[in-house]
Amino acid sequence: MWTLLDLVLLSNAICVAHAANILVYSPSYSASHLMGNARIADTLAESGHNVVMFIPEYEPIAFNKTNFAKIITMHSISEGYMRLMDEFAKDFLTIHTASVRMRLQWEYISADLCEQILKRKDELNQLRAYKFDIGFSEQLDLCGVGMIRYLGIPHHIWISSTPIMEAVSYNLGVPTPLSYVPVVEESNLSCRMSFMERAYNMYLWLASIYIHRRGTDMITLKFRKYIDANFKNVRELAAESALCFVNSDEFLDVARPILHKTIYIGGLGVSESSKPLQEPFSKMLLKGKKGVVLFSLGTMVPSSMLLDSTKEDLFKVFAYFDDYHFIMKVDENDRKSSQLAENIPNVDLVQWMPQADILGHPRLRLFIMHGGFYGMLEAAIRGVPLLAIPFFGDQFRNARSAEIRGIGLSLQKYEMNYEKLVAAISELLNNDEYRNAAKRLSAIIHNKPNKPHEQLIKWTNFVAKFGSLPELNVEGAQFDTIKYFCIDIIFVFFAILAVIFLLICTCLRVLLTMLRTNRLSMKKNE
Repeated sequence: MWTLLDLVLLSNAICVAHAANILVYSPSYSASHLMGNARIADTLAESGHNVVMFIPEYEPIAFNKTNFAKIITMHSISEGYMRLMDEFAKDFLTIHTASVRMRLQWEYISADLCEQILKRKDELNQLRAYKFDIGFSEQLDLCGVGMIRYLGIPHHIWISSTPIMEAVSYNLGVPTPLSYVPVVEESNLSCRMSFMERAYNMYLWLASIYIHRRGTDMITLKFRKYIDANFKNVRELAAESALCFVNSDEFLDVARPILHKTIYIGGLGVSESSKPLQEPFSKMLLKGKKGVVLFSLGTMVPSSMLLDSTKEDLFKVFAYFDDYHFIMKVDENDRKSSQLAENIPNVDLVQWMPQADILGHPRLRLFIMHGGFYGMLEAAIRGVPLLAIPFFGDQFRNARSAEIRGIGLSLQKYEMNYEKLVAAISELLNNDEYRNAAKRLSAIIHNKPNKPHEQLIKWTNFVAKFGSLPELNVEGAQFDTIKYFCIDIIFVFFAILAVIFLLICTCLRVLLTMLRTNRLSMKKNE
């Protein structure tokens, strides 16, 4: 059944000459991913476009937070994603980073989820009826890229919800010098690497590309099974993307080469000034003789998952810094934290909080977090020092970025003990260098010439007017490894050198032989 809003959206393109019909394809990986894509959808809708945010429900997440864009949800896709997340959750604290096997599991599940979506053609045909002009999709799996082609949407724009991942750089041809650009996924490396670290970085890159190719081949097979036996490989479709909007900030992330089609929009939807806090948060921020510390591990790392021994150490740390008040985000199943907090007066536990507004409060001194890029950007915009404790994915790389920029420190998840936490928090609270660096970074972000919402709107309008912009495609994106790195030329060059060297050696040998022969002849003649 078509609702009134559906009919309005379908007719708006006729009524408003400049408006484009835009689809934002956003599976429910997590609340933070939905929130980030909703900011894109709302910004474009507010600027006059007709925007639908399509949410394949990988995990049931209560979400209706768009102010201007329409939300369409495809419910109950599969239980596979939730099972995989439950398995990962068991390993988060016992392993350093996800193994290749674990990451391949993600690809298998992604292909299965894509298949479940493709089976529901009636719902997809309703989307097709909107006659979208532009489709947005994330980089985490390429089902969205194929889905946009299947729905007949002529132009695709990629969203990198993290710093530019290997899949994005590989398909678009973004130069990635492994000598100083650390891999994003499951990497704890910085841009300053030793010989062994550079070797490890190359291994991580090769592993990422292997996993990506396996995953995209599986997804392509699903489209060839259900849609068209000759359906293009989704990697090729991704390479044809008009643009890639990167949800990162060039001043916070590690400096790296980019292309004209990679547009940074980090901080989109985060207001430059925070709103006044309402109770009970306004009262919480007045506590603490020296200020307030915020503790949150985001939406994908529930506090109930932490070991009891880790929680006990955490609350001992909170009690140690009794001149500060701590606000800790917990989930409803975390009974242990509630018990521990009963005896510690300088701690408030909350299940939800206006994070960006709390970070903007003048009494906030430190943000202890998991290294998610959304939270890091909010802290950077507000000028708050960080203690990052990464758990998975890009969080390790993000934590390193905070250290490189001088705005924070990082601890590994297995270092969440009393001694390490006290040392790191003491350093961050007592050394003004971190706060000064954070304030400088905040000022840079506030004053940079290209604001994220302007970039998003102007470039999307540009694609709506001129299409997929093949002029921005780099030739190198189609090269194989040998051609891209000029390995064939290097091989020929060294082969020529080797031939010249052999010729010189041969000539010298002949010359020496002739000299030796002449000497023997002269001796005989004597």
